[in-house]
Amino acid sequence: MTYIKQNPEKYGFYRNLTILFILYLYFITHISCAQIDNRNFEQRFRLDSNQKLSFRFACLGFAKNNEFFGPIADGYTLFGYQLNPRLAYQPAPHVVLEAGVYFKSDFGQERITQIAPTFTVKIRHKNWNYLFGTLEGSIHHRLVEPLYNFERLLQQRIENGLQINHQTDQTFFDFWVSYPKNTLPGYTRQEQFWGGVSFEQRIGNRKTETGWHLSIPLQLTVFHAGGQNIVSPLPVRTALNAAGSLSLTWQNPANSFFRSARLDTYVVGYSENAQKKYTGGGFYPNLTLNLRPVTVLVSYWNGNNYRAEYGGDLYQSYTRRFNSVYQEANRQLLILRFLKNIPITDGFSVTARFEPHYDMNNGKFEHSEGVYINFRR
Repeated sequence: MTYIKQNPEKYGFYRNLTILFILYLYFITHISCAQIDNRNFEQRFRLDSNQKLSFRFACLGFAKNNEFFGPIADGYTLFGYQLNPRLAYQPAPHVVLEAGVYFKSDFGQERITQIAPTFTVKIRHKNWNYLFGTLEGSIHHRLVEPLYNFERLLQQRIENGLQINHQTDQTFFDFWVSYPKNTLPGYTRQEQFWGGVSFEQRIGNRKTETGWHLSIPLQLTVFHAGGQNIVSPLPVRTALNAAGSLSLTWQNPANSFFRSARLDTYVVGYSENAQKKYTGGGFYPNLTLNLRPVTVLVSYWNGNNYRAEYGGDLYQSYTRRFNSVYQEANRQLLILRFLKNIPITDGFSVTARFEPHYDMNNGKFEHSEGVYINFRR
């Protein structure tokens, strides 16, 4: 990996960061202003004390088109479906074992793209869950886009490893270690580990869903590639990505056109040790307005020498275009998203998204759109 030289306008970057932070302090006292809510796609392993043996099924149909023309991210279309039939056995009220098969089919391919077994042991103690095997991974970690690309849900959804999570009205906690790729002595490929902690704590006693609520989300991911006694020219790498925010939510007590608003002000960091040391970061404020017909999300990204192994393509300073080595030390994006979730019946919904953005450094207007059909039972 090539080293990105320090941006000669680094002072201007931090000056803009300071101005935006001051504006945030002003707005947080006047309005509430969020990262994309992907909870509708979550497929958690549930415990049901009434059934010892049950059949469970989940599917996701997706059509996502990326009209990207800039030097950082390729434009392409993802079009297909995922299926995951499973058998669940519950020997005790607090233990469930699930085994099944995951299928992914991309339209335009002559065969099924991926077939993988899934197996999970989940143990619950009070509000704590302990998982081994196939994890409640991907978007279940609730990471921001600079740390985790939503498209991995469509392309590399399955994660296997260990996980501990905890969820109440006040607290969300998720710790996991996954093992995407293994190796053995003499192999030419590196092993890979990816794990982290995702945490959000609401401040104060939230007895009602209406009014003002303050929360603090903190996120950390670690990616490691290496191995002992392997034959690989690639350097051993350990990369850390972190994000933290002060988040303010306002829930309208009246059932009106304007339902709620949320402000997230994420500061994102990156550090990596490989053949050299690399550091970077960014500022990522989000304003979400939940209106009766649609949710509108306005985001601004100002990143400097930033990279995340599993992060969204658009946020990177290192290109992900095919056959390109382009680097852009400073990235500035203005992103507008229109999100609509349509419940059809219990466990079945349709989600539509339109996400235009403006690449401020390259002067390019780009967009993506997607439709997702989600069923889980």
